[in-house]
Amino acid sequence: AFFSMAIVLLPTLYTYLYYTCPKEESFDVRKELKRVLRGYHLSDDHPDKPKGYLESVMARAVASVTVESTVLTGYNLELTSYRGAFILVKLKLPSKEMEVYWIG
Repeated sequence: AFFSMAIVLLPTLYTYLYYTCPKEESFDVRKELKRVLRGYHLSDDHPDKPKGYLESVMARAVASVTVESTVLTGYNLELTSYRGAFILVKLKLPSKEMEVYWIG
């Protein structure tokens, strides 16, 4: 039963992932890095997530300045496509000694 379900579901899942996977050219380093640095993906109860309007504005300003200075000093971007089903992005920032990963 499991094997027959896998025979049907795996190709269907792969087809769905293949057609919904974003193109490598659509990845914007600055935009995604700003989201990470300002805490966009953090849960609401995370201590590093900005709370309130003033903290949010400050986090955006700090993220913008940090991203622009980091991009000017250089970064290493690796995009790895897994048969078109999804893309793993690895961004190394030597100036901040930081590595960030995305799955798209």
